[in-house]
Amino acid sequence: MSPGMIEFFNVVFRFVHVVAAIMWIGDSLLFVWMEINLIKDKDKKDSLGYMNMLHGGGVFFLEKRVLHPDTIPNPLHRFKWQAYTTWLSGFTLLVTTFYTRSGTLLLDPSKSDLLGWQASLISFGSLVLGWVIYDQIWKSPLKHKPALAAAVLFALFLGYANWIDGIFNGRFVYLQLGAMLGTTMAANVFFRIMPGQRKIMQNLMEGKPHDLEIGRQAKLRSMMNHYVTFPVIFLMLSAHFPILYGDDHRLILMTIVVVCLGVIKWMMNCYKSFSEWLHVAIGTFVLGVFAVATVIHLPAWGSDAADQPVLSESAQHGQKLFSTKGCMACHQPVDSSIAPTLNGLYGRERPLESGETVVADEAYLDESIRNSRAKLAAGFAPAMPVFADLLSDEEVADLIEYIKTLK
Repeated sequence: MSPGMIEFFNVVFRFVHVVAAIMWIGDSLLFVWMEINLIKDKDKKDSLGYMNMLHGGGVFFLEKRVLHPDTIPNPLHRFKWQAYTTWLSGFTLLVTTFYTRSGTLLLDPSKSDLLGWQASLISFGSLVLGWVIYDQIWKSPLKHKPALAAAVLFALFLGYANWIDGIFNGRFVYLQLGAMLGTTMAANVFFRIMPGQRKIMQNLMEGKPHDLEIGRQAKLRSMMNHYVTFPVIFLMLSAHFPILYGDDHRLILMTIVVVCLGVIKWMMNCYKSFSEWLHVAIGTFVLGVFAVATVIHLPAWGSDAADQPVLSESAQHGQKLFSTKGCMACHQPVDSSIAPTLNGLYGRERPLESGETVVADEAYLDESIRNSRAKLAAGFAPAMPVFADLLSDEEVADLIEYIKTLK
């Protein structure tokens, strides 16, 4: 298949993935909101709660109730295809976009000398093994202590993140973590929630009573899915946050964001029982932003101020631009198959795709930043955006000053 067709299908599957994810997460947020707002009806022993909703010019009456074999409603709507479509389209993108170019988009050559297929195997195997471990924990006695089970899983999650951070590039570390959470969510639906619902309905059709315990176990898995919706959104959109995944402290930043999003979601769910929920949610947001801003300005791990070159004010501004504009996500300390390194580039000859060579002086760097397709480096695709209209002359000059300091 031609590169153009591959890119076309990537656009199609990405669109399907995003739309399906919106529908799935929207369902999760709506159903949990309804659970929270159900009004108990003491006069109806089979009623688990009811509510009225105004929408579309009319009132929807909703009641959650215990079913009896002779009162099975028809039709009965079930919600599963949003989850399945999200995962299937996401996994398709993972294979076509990343696994087919695993050496390019997964690995960081400065961290590991693994081969591309080995990186893909680690990524895929982690999805499977991650679900198995997750599922076993929720099937263990820990299921009776959800907070403890969640703490154990979070600790394992951070340990795994630290391990893959020594293999993958920062961008894929975030995406892999998001893919693992998304996989456990979809697997919860496929292997636990839907089978539980089918078992309930089968029992009813056989004349057996409505088994609420099966429903509680399915609801537990559904709530676990619900609480990771915000972190999953963040991780799966992380390609837009190079200032975070490109930072040397990316795992600390990820932890701060994930914890803050979890707390905010928790506050949104307990707004009826906790009067200070909004203050806590806003405080969490403010503290989270402050913590992220603080960590971003910390020196790199193992760096010694005495060993660091003294940058001019212009180069310091260029260093910030190099991070915030996403340059550091692709231009790593050593050549990768995504982009060439800029370390030690200034003043040296660079071979071009045209077969010519050019000296990487200030004029070349200026032209390459403004129009990356003007003189393509040999062996690299024209993947870098054109910054001609995105950066001022001063910003381009500051970036060049910083690139000149990279050794």
